[in-house]
Amino acid sequence: MLGLTFCTLVRAETVVLAVPGPGSLSYLPLYLAKAINADHAEGLELKLRYFSGGPMATRDLMTNNSDFLAVGLPAIAAARAEGRPIVAIGQLSQSAMYSILLRSDLKHKVPSLRQLKGRRIGTGASVERQRPMGQMVAEFLLNREGLSPGEVRFISAGQDRAAQTAALTSGTVDALMADEPFASELVAQGVAVELADLYSPERSDAMFGGSIVHAALATREDVYDKYPDTVKKVQRMLNHSLQWIAQHSARDIVTKLSGQPGFKNVDAKALAEILQRNQGMYPKQVSWDRQAVAKTELLFHQTATDPSELELHFSNFVLDATGN
Repeated sequence: MLGLTFCTLVRAETVVLAVPGPGSLSYLPLYLAKAINADHAEGLELKLRYFSGGPMATRDLMTNNSDFLAVGLPAIAAARAEGRPIVAIGQLSQSAMYSILLRSDLKHKVPSLRQLKGRRIGTGASVERQRPMGQMVAEFLLNREGLSPGEVRFISAGQDRAAQTAALTSGTVDALMADEPFASELVAQGVAVELADLYSPERSDAMFGGSIVHAALATREDVYDKYPDTVKKVQRMLNHSLQWIAQHSARDIVTKLSGQPGFKNVDAKALAEILQRNQGMYPKQVSWDRQAVAKTELLFHQTATDPSELELHFSNFVLDATGN
């Protein structure tokens, strides 16, 4: 684990990072860090562990199987509200990054979010009381339509291509909080139709009244306190990745990702089009957009299910990035 595993030749420090996926564009900066050797530039050897939802990835961090974590900021907040010693140390996205899909056979029965009453909605996997960010986002949007969480049923549908495809094609769910590029693939195949697309920063802002933070970098308090140099290296590694995204074309990004898990058999042209039409999904560095953090905190409080969540202040665990 952290600080103990070294490559004998280049003495690269191994860091293990838990993340939903593989293949979700929400966490592209992590996958890209491997593809462009951003980890090696900081003397690190990044190892990614993939999970079917943010809460499961968070549990991996909390059981010391990984050192760092990338999940939705509200999911980090949910763990913190339960007393988990977790801190958020960087921003990796600046839009909600969900595509809300509907099973194609329901197209004429459910023309809008309001008609999802009584339906089954697929989200990432949950753990105990910890809800995935997709569920919180869905609850927030449904509340805007006058629906309470109890008027729909949330079902774990995973967070990779195979799981999300199976959830819809099997009829397990009626709608899905889907990740790109899986969402566009399902629409192209005729399996689903789109109810809402939150990937574009402009559309996401319109739905939430401002930017929110989806993917965020996190670690345990003990790692943050005991290994500050490693924390800075990981932050700088992600800065390399984010800056590379800002400086290269969608086609360049797809080319780099082509050999990474979750992207080996993706339609390169379709993936490039998704990235092109949603420019601005990723910030240029991990430093926090404080207005976006405040908007995300508001979303979290408006969907809170426990007093501990209502009382949680993000300033207690959203820490300034120190690796710039």
